[in-house]
Amino acid sequence: MAEIARTSGASSRIERGELAEVAELGNVLKKLFTTLDINQSQYARRIHIDKSTVSRYLSGTRLPTKEFVQRLVSEVEEDRGVPLQREAKEAIHGQWLAALQVCDPAEHTLETLRAELARSKRNAERAHRNVEALHRLLEQKESEAHAAADDLTRLRLDWSAERTAASREQLQLRQECDSLSSSREALLREIEQLKEDLREAERQRAEAEVHRHELRDRVLRLEEELAEREPTGTAGTAVRIPLDVFQAQLLRMWKEEEFPEAARDLTEAAWVRPLDEVAALVDWLAIHGDEEKINAFVADVGRLRSIEDVIQFCRRLMLWRGDGSRGILDSLVAAIASRTTERNVVRVYRELRRVGFGNRGYVIGDRVLSALVRRANEPLAVVALLRKVGAEECSPHEVRATAYAVASGSRHSNALFPLLVVIGLINEGMPKLARAGLSELCPRGVYPVMSGQRAARFHALVEGLDEGSRDVLFGFVAGADSGHIAGRIAEALFQHREGEGKLLDRLLDELRDRDALELLFPEISVGRPVASPELRTYVTNRYR
Repeated sequence: MAEIARTSGASSRIERGELAEVAELGNVLKKLFTTLDINQSQYARRIHIDKSTVSRYLSGTRLPTKEFVQRLVSEVEEDRGVPLQREAKEAIHGQWLAALQVCDPAEHTLETLRAELARSKRNAERAHRNVEALHRLLEQKESEAHAAADDLTRLRLDWSAERTAASREQLQLRQECDSLSSSREALLREIEQLKEDLREAERQRAEAEVHRHELRDRVLRLEEELAEREPTGTAGTAVRIPLDVFQAQLLRMWKEEEFPEAARDLTEAAWVRPLDEVAALVDWLAIHGDEEKINAFVADVGRLRSIEDVIQFCRRLMLWRGDGSRGILDSLVAAIASRTTERNVVRVYRELRRVGFGNRGYVIGDRVLSALVRRANEPLAVVALLRKVGAEECSPHEVRATAYAVASGSRHSNALFPLLVVIGLINEGMPKLARAGLSELCPRGVYPVMSGQRAARFHALVEGLDEGSRDVLFGFVAGADSGHIAGRIAEALFQHREGEGKLLDRLLDELRDRDALELLFPEISVGRPVASPELRTYVTNRYR
């Protein structure tokens, strides 16, 4: 079926009230509405839509939905206590169809086909009832014909048995026999006619069924065709008007403080407008809106569009805006993370990592993954997630946000959560992720500017581990071939050692057993040493 296109020119004329069919429909509906003796705000609250939408429907500057028209007619009938005349309701529906035809020919074609399909279904049902009635009548007539044949046989037998009786009785029997014979012949002729009528009724029923199925197929094809196009819907304005008219309309609504209606139209635009226009709206909102509006719009794109569209939108956002403002990117990341499930996480993460260009391609994927890590409630769930998406294959700077999410487990009731995740990564053979998470978790900076608070927290976390987990952690640190991490951890344990410093000594023994004590004191050509002179003296005295 050839697709029937709309013109954007017609849609902008609707907003200006220049389409006679829409304006005339609005006048008719307004006359109906005035009989209710309530204001538009009251009616909008009653039917749960925005008052500005009701105003546009009744002023003829926006095509009302079929449901709105039907609801208004029902409200008027209930208020009057009597139904509107059939001709009046048909006239209103005809005006709505005429307005729909000029606004959206494809939707009008679909609505017409649906109405024709309903009529065809009624015709098929009527033909089926006719066939059934003819069957019953034919059975009745055939029964009567059989009864007449039996009576005729009986009379002929009686006549033969009494041929010697009086002539008057013979004449009466003969007359009855002739009458029954005539009635039977008439019944037989009527039965033949009924059979012919039945064949015709069955033919009509078959044709009605074929027509109904053809119409149903046409309706389904057209619905599929319209579904594959950008969503339209007669109620919306976001796709019914050109982008510049829509933007002007938003400015007017904001000025008149119609914020709910403007927000609803922006949400619809995020859902249905082409991606080029969505991206243009992002830039426009950055100039004419505010941070809250643009973040909400970007979040709606992430929530409502297909995954394919969201990926394309991310690519364009990264292309035009680089890493984008923090708020925009955070809103988009939160929206994508909210719809990412265990079933689609691999696909979403890998597609997002291919977004953008250059070294920015991993940014959104990394942030979405970090949001998913924060959402997990068990350390092993984090480990399973990172294994599933293949994050171990990434370079450290490509999972920076994820590593930070691993290290920030403050929202969990278990204070050991982040360190348990690191140990889980070690046990599952993901050393790069474990090293990245541990680097974010252990105290910042190097001697002498290491954060005392973070060092104390890290010491408390290590102290809270069981013996087996400590062995895994210290073995990994000693074999990590990273003096930076080993030195920061050793310095934290040294600064907050208690008594004999058993935790520090266990780490130092592990380093010594692996001939890795020199990791604590690397030759650094630029910058400061990791460990303090006091720690160096402690190590020297312990192993002299």
